[in-house]
Amino acid sequence: MSNENGPFETIALINDKMDFSKFDCGNTDFNDFIRTDALKDFIEDYSVTYVGMVSGKPAAFVSLIAAAYQTKNIYEKGSEEFQYQQIPAIKIARIATDRTCQNKGCGEYLIDHSAAIALKIKKYVGCKLMVTDALPEKIKWYEKRGFKLSIDRKRTEAGRENYPMHAFLPPVKK
Repeated sequence: MSNENGPFETIALINDKMDFSKFDCGNTDFNDFIRTDALKDFIEDYSVTYVGMVSGKPAAFVSLIAAAYQTKNIYEKGSEEFQYQQIPAIKIARIATDRTCQNKGCGEYLIDHSAAIALKIKKYVGCKLMVTDALPEKIKWYEKRGFKLSIDRKRTEAGRENYPMHAFLPPVKK
């Protein structure tokens, strides 16, 4: 059975009817964000948070923001040819899955959902990349989803809190 919402019953914009009191992704900072800051940030136009629901409860979320990304941080073939020092991007500011739903494709589906949003936006507003700041233990997870480190591997520093990563969006026919 195919579900257009992937592993979720629905994906909805965060709202005050959603109860995150039992949401636990295993990361205190992310749990605190979804419980106390995400709705406020949405209302104040700092971020937009999409919530995947399972059995009527929040199972995972992704918060997106607009960003300008430094081209000097992109180390791959052709990156030296950028016309500008910064390029427009959609940033995955936070993404997390409740422990009860981890390893079921929720995060992957929210990345795809975010990319679909970015491609819609790209028809109307310049947008070249999806970017994120990955926790060290999530770098390989993002790489499996097409993201690349935005710092030279030779410059990676042990003990960094997070690592900038990017994925180019495909061109849109105009």
